[in-house]
Amino acid sequence: MSYGPPPPPPGGYGPPPPPQGGAGPQAGPAPDNWLVPAILATIFCCWPLGIPAILAAAKVNEYWNLGDHAGAHEQSSKAKKFTIIAAISAVVVWILIGLLYFLMFAAMFSAAGSASYNTY
Repeated sequence: MSYGPPPPPPGGYGPPPPPQGGAGPQAGPAPDNWLVPAILATIFCCWPLGIPAILAAAKVNEYWNLGDHAGAHEQSSKAKKFTIIAAISAVVVWILIGLLYFLMFAAMFSAAGSASYNTY
């Protein structure tokens, strides 16, 4: 009569430990790392917010491969947040600059149109 599984063979290492994230291989696909949008946001939009986005995006795959799935999702959300904020801030700045140029030219042309030239 047997009680439970047989003992492991002598000199064996035993089963591998579970991953650090605790989710195991059933965790699903890796989260998007947002690296390309972060690089584009850094180049074309707002580099002070794009650099943290690149740093967070670079950590996503590293954390995922180490088994820290929660950390990978957290870094992915940070990269997404910084990328979107950089893009929105760039659009706001571009709109303000366009408005400033419009007001500047409007003031310039209104001053030129109201000037009277006296010729003697």
